[in-house]
Amino acid sequence: MHLVLERLAAKIKPADINPLDFEQSRKEQLVDSYRGIQPRDAGADPHQSFHHTEVVLPHGNRPTEKTTPRQTKPEDRLLRSETCDGHRTAQITVKDIPNILDEYGDSVKVLSLDCFDTLLWRNTATPQDVFFRLADHPVARSLGVTPHQRISAAARACRAKLLENGSTEIDIRDIYRPFTSLSGEERDLLAETEIQTEMDVCFAFSPFVELIRLAYARGIRVIIVSDMYLREGELRRLLTQHLPKDVIQAISKVYCSADYGTSKSCALFDIVVEECGVPASHLLHIGDHAVADAQVPQKLGVRALHFIQYDREVADFLRVQHAASSLVSLDQAAPEVVIAPCYSPFRPVFAGADLRPYTPETMIGYMSFGPVLYGYARFLMDEVKALQQAGKRVKVLFLLRDAYLLSAACEAYAGEPVGKLARIRKFVAIAASFKSLADVDHYICRIDPEVHNFYSAAEQLLLPPEVTKLLIQIAHQATDPMAAFYQLLREDDVLELILNKASALRARLMRYMKDQLGLEEGDTVVLADTGYTGTTQEYLRRTFKEEMKVEILGRYLIAADEPSRPADSKSLITTSWWDYDTFEQCCTVMEGAVVDYDLAGEPVLEEIELSEKQYRCVASIQSECIRFVNDARAYFTNAGVTHEYYPLQQAAHAALFRHAHMPMEMELEYFKDFQHDTFMDLSRGKSLYHLENALKDVRRLPSPYRLSPYDTRGLGLDFTFSALVQRRFQLDLGPEDMNVRFGPFKVSMGRTQDAEVLSLRAHHRHDGYFSIMLPYVSGTRIRMLLGEHYEWLQIEDLELLGGAGRVCGNMTSYLDLEEINREGEIYRCLSQASVATIRPFELQRVETPHCYHMIFRPLVTRAQAA
Repeated sequence: MHLVLERLAAKIKPADINPLDFEQSRKEQLVDSYRGIQPRDAGADPHQSFHHTEVVLPHGNRPTEKTTPRQTKPEDRLLRSETCDGHRTAQITVKDIPNILDEYGDSVKVLSLDCFDTLLWRNTATPQDVFFRLADHPVARSLGVTPHQRISAAARACRAKLLENGSTEIDIRDIYRPFTSLSGEERDLLAETEIQTEMDVCFAFSPFVELIRLAYARGIRVIIVSDMYLREGELRRLLTQHLPKDVIQAISKVYCSADYGTSKSCALFDIVVEECGVPASHLLHIGDHAVADAQVPQKLGVRALHFIQYDREVADFLRVQHAASSLVSLDQAAPEVVIAPCYSPFRPVFAGADLRPYTPETMIGYMSFGPVLYGYARFLMDEVKALQQAGKRVKVLFLLRDAYLLSAACEAYAGEPVGKLARIRKFVAIAASFKSLADVDHYICRIDPEVHNFYSAAEQLLLPPEVTKLLIQIAHQATDPMAAFYQLLREDDVLELILNKASALRARLMRYMKDQLGLEEGDTVVLADTGYTGTTQEYLRRTFKEEMKVEILGRYLIAADEPSRPADSKSLITTSWWDYDTFEQCCTVMEGAVVDYDLAGEPVLEEIELSEKQYRCVASIQSECIRFVNDARAYFTNAGVTHEYYPLQQAAHAALFRHAHMPMEMELEYFKDFQHDTFMDLSRGKSLYHLENALKDVRRLPSPYRLSPYDTRGLGLDFTFSALVQRRFQLDLGPEDMNVRFGPFKVSMGRTQDAEVLSLRAHHRHDGYFSIMLPYVSGTRIRMLLGEHYEWLQIEDLELLGGAGRVCGNMTSYLDLEEINREGEIYRCLSQASVATIRPFELQRVETPHCYHMIFRPLVTRAQAA
């Protein structure tokens, strides 16, 4: 032991570091090494550039590449940006790629490109999603391999390699070596399956494909330099799968860090420069990692450019979009059993698009709704093709007004007009369907009394206003007005009036369908619409399937997960809830709703209800939507990329979900004045969301809240997530489960001589506001002993509520104050004996129990004041 200590002590030099400093440094290195299995740092950007450097899995279990934050895209061609250490890095964007060789003239002899997120891109939202795709492969499923296991194995392999030879460069078989429960053959099979999965999700980024062709034509040697756990032969397989033959032949060498045991950040570029046999200044390297692809090779004299894929705003948008994609199962009718990969097949389109200036219309139309419409166009064209191959004579009808944008998107996708615009809406389809008492009963049975009142039901049955008024008066004389009203509708003379009017409308509608839309016997009619329950399709089929001898199908963007949905309907997205009013309003055309048809079958339209300003905004959004469909179609056609249907469908659903539940600040501001016209609503219009009303509601309503998605998002994402989870899983949670914060509240009820003092608890709601319910008893006063607990408080509302929470009136004026000073909503209790009394009064007619509802916010409690 003594000899060992002497030998070790002799190795310590005076200049060596302090042992405590060494220990701290070692801890920091361990933290870096373990970073791959830790949660992402707060504030870290998940949409960063991904490399396979050293196969350390950084920031949030990123699976394959090291990360560095994106930089804002430069406005000029080659912007020099200062890095944290003062190093200057040249940046380029997609628009710079075609002319980049001209910038350097004849001085470039070798073109070097990074592989992933430069030459090859993935259709998943992040590299991590590749492992979810891998875990869903039959081989991985049969062996029980999960994404977490794959990520953890890579981190363990890195640590083992570091101990073995001081390097963290591993290959794919090193990664699967920790799976000790599997045989060697099974581990090899998993490695091959991962390579195949990468082949499935990767595609070539066409601007760099063309750059390789240009360089080869000029006699410039082309190489690939990648920090990757695949070896050269394996990476070449991947490149061969996705690059044209002439481009593969132009690549003279592929450098993989796994082959050389060193990364680009260490010594790989030293090897590259030496083997190329040219001065470092004659080598041009381009890659998406600021350090590994730019700063490090620049120090060797290499002309290195940092490739910026997106503007900062686009990167932020994609980050939030990815977060929404992970939550989309909360909106699915049949959610995935396991967490599915998040797809983002349109990233290269965004990278190459001209998105400046970054306007709300660009975010909403190009980046949000554009991918949705592209996915729907692909869905509809595939459906039409399948029907035609089955021998059907297909005629597509886009139902105005909501399907206007769908028609334009499908035309842009197909490169030619698709179908016709049809002025048919649900109201007309239902009204024309009444041929018998059974048809009327069918309609009545489906009326939701919470949505439709007597007036709207009578309007749908085409009853004249004077008849409706009498029927309602008679119905309200009965004990059960609703049942009485429906029985009145079935009386012979009333029924005859309904059927006669429906018959006349049906004849006019049929003429429109034949003369204007060109429908013929034997046609297969495909109704294209935004969705939701397929009511228009159902009633048109009931009415005209036999009468016109046509087959009527529905192909919707969104469909309800309801048993009443027509069996012969399909949709791009199926969900149990409709949260997409803003999207629907952006799909409309500036014209009034159809209310009838004249004798010649010409549609009769009502006046336009919404503002011209709103339609101008809608037109701008629609223009951006169509620009996206055109750009995506051109890019994928030129690149020779054909996507499977599933990633497009998932991306569309995720884009809609994000827009509905996680809108950006810019979107909330843009839609704050938008109105939604509802055909059956007597007011004929409503705002899509009211943030101020939502704030008032959450101060008085218990959670779970019943607010629109935009209202909820305006309050904060914590509200959004809570509402989604409660709705999706139908959690049996009440207000007291959600919030256990209460405020003390004393009241005295009854006459003075026999008054009873009660100690109650007010429920905390939001923003420090509390809510308390107090019973209403005729002729009884209620004394609120506010001074017992509060010195200063704000009383926002004191209301009298009737049945079902109906507000009967504001009671603030009925308050008598004792030793309380009031200034607006602010009340100051001058002593512990301060009292606010609700004066007794009599209600003329009390059919249901009533109560007082007070919303207040303590400002200074008696205890705080003391």
